[in-house]
Amino acid sequence: MSKKIVSQAPLSLKKENKEQRKVLLSLKNVTVKFNVRGRILTAIRNVSLDVYEHESLAIVGESGSGKSVLTKTFAGMLENNGFIPEGSIILDDEELSKTDVRMTPYNRRLNDFLLKKLNKYSLLERGAEEYRLIQAKESDMKHVKSLSVSEEEEYQARLRDLRDTQVDTNNYLLTLDRHSKDDQAEILKCEEKIRECVRQESELTARRDRLIRERTEAYRKDTARQRRDQEELAALRAKREERIRSTGSLPESILERNKILAYEMVLSIARYPVKEQVLFIRKLLKAFRQAMISGEDLNDRNIRRKIFQTAVLYVEYRRYNEQENLLEGYAVIDCANVRYTNDWQQIRGKRIATVFQDPMTSLNPVIPIGKQIMQVILKHQKCSQAEARKRTLEIMGKVGIPEPEQRFDDYPFQYSGGMRQRIVIAIALSCQPKILICDEPTTALDVTIQAQIIRLIKDLQRDLGFTTVYITHDLGVVANVAERVAVLYAGQIVELGTVEEIFYEPKHPYTWALLSSLPQLTEKGTDLFSIPGTPPSLYNKIIGDAFAPRNEYAMAIDLTEEPPMFRVSDTHYAKTWLLDPRAPRTEAPANIQNLHEKMVSIYGDFEE
Repeated sequence: MSKKIVSQAPLSLKKENKEQRKVLLSLKNVTVKFNVRGRILTAIRNVSLDVYEHESLAIVGESGSGKSVLTKTFAGMLENNGFIPEGSIILDDEELSKTDVRMTPYNRRLNDFLLKKLNKYSLLERGAEEYRLIQAKESDMKHVKSLSVSEEEEYQARLRDLRDTQVDTNNYLLTLDRHSKDDQAEILKCEEKIRECVRQESELTARRDRLIRERTEAYRKDTARQRRDQEELAALRAKREERIRSTGSLPESILERNKILAYEMVLSIARYPVKEQVLFIRKLLKAFRQAMISGEDLNDRNIRRKIFQTAVLYVEYRRYNEQENLLEGYAVIDCANVRYTNDWQQIRGKRIATVFQDPMTSLNPVIPIGKQIMQVILKHQKCSQAEARKRTLEIMGKVGIPEPEQRFDDYPFQYSGGMRQRIVIAIALSCQPKILICDEPTTALDVTIQAQIIRLIKDLQRDLGFTTVYITHDLGVVANVAERVAVLYAGQIVELGTVEEIFYEPKHPYTWALLSSLPQLTEKGTDLFSIPGTPPSLYNKIIGDAFAPRNEYAMAIDLTEEPPMFRVSDTHYAKTWLLDPRAPRTEAPANIQNLHEKMVSIYGDFEE
């Protein structure tokens, strides 16, 4: 089968003899970092993935691989020290995305005010070309007295490398025993390496400072060049002012564009309280003014969306229904940029719900379980207390709670672990979410109850039609519940495919190692397989393939270059240099070849 290198675009699902499914959630080049005591930890690195309607997706990997962080990212549950510096997470939900705004007298006045402001700012677009030239000239003048852009980038890269080396060496040094004679030579080597890095860093900084001083002094003495630069700047500024002040009305295309922009601003901010609207209007007008000054193409929806996301969710204008006096739009819900609490309350619980692994800590011990379910329903659905109670009893029955009417006022301590987990599932499903995240839902349960909970989730998914995302390290669970599997390692998806492809035709050495670790596949009298080494520190910059130090099949390129995502089939992708046409032919370990018979005998056939 031919192999092609593909970009890190969202990975598509094309199942044979099955209709194409709608993408509910699309992750594009998402990076997630945490600020931990002054150090930056990169938990998710450039992940792209599509989650489809009605599918069961399993995310697997060792502890610390980033499974829970990835799902917390699109569910809006990152800790306060977590942030998303790059990427987007687009939730496609028609009910939340459709936005209608009645053009009341207040909204009409607001629209007129915004349109007037935008038309005024559009005059600044006439001088956009000169503005860019002024910026370029000022940048040139700055770099004449300093480092060029390429020199500054080279300096920063070298500085990062030296500091990363110090951190890595110090981390290794902490693992050595200073009282052991065997470790003394290694300790001395590490200390010398750290001192050398500090010396090189000092020299690098001193060389940079000396170069800046020399260039600044040279420019100060070159009065002719200074005068020439100032004259050029003055001429550009005068020309810009002349263009801006020139008479003549704005082109019809600009007026029409501004009319749409004003509509989109009204659509985007109308659902917020007036106090927040004022704040968002200021931010948006400031952003649009700067975009017009610099000559951004505001007809480009991607640029408009980027500007809107400095303050609010972007709502794309569709039409103005004059008969009903109604603005109609479609919100682009980017979870990576949702900042307003009310927006998250519309997504979290209502559209994306989570079942956590420990039901005892997920439930409030002093509130009856019926009321805990009712609280969620009342929060997210417009209904009376009586209707909420009725829905609570219905969902309790669906998750297998016997005699819901009698158990409504029970407390969590009166339930077993399996029954508590059923209540957690009921809470998660009470608002009929589109996506249910199951974060190790059976870890705290005994084996017999695990099977019941897995079967319950599968039955509920079939009846209610939601998408399930499983987070697990248990490949036995994966074999029973998943249609697709994403294998995570060191914050990256290293392999993605259908469950049959991952179990029967795995391509990444890490997936081989995970499958080899299954105790059910170990022959009697042989040692259990364990993956050698430990995952890399996510505080440090990872060079090459993150799995290379633990990979017995690693090549020289794995230590220096990060592999791209290779396409094995329409549904199967793997991030390993072993799939490069130039790589030597390498087969999976013998113990995981021809797995079909073993897997069927252990877990049953995947196709039901």
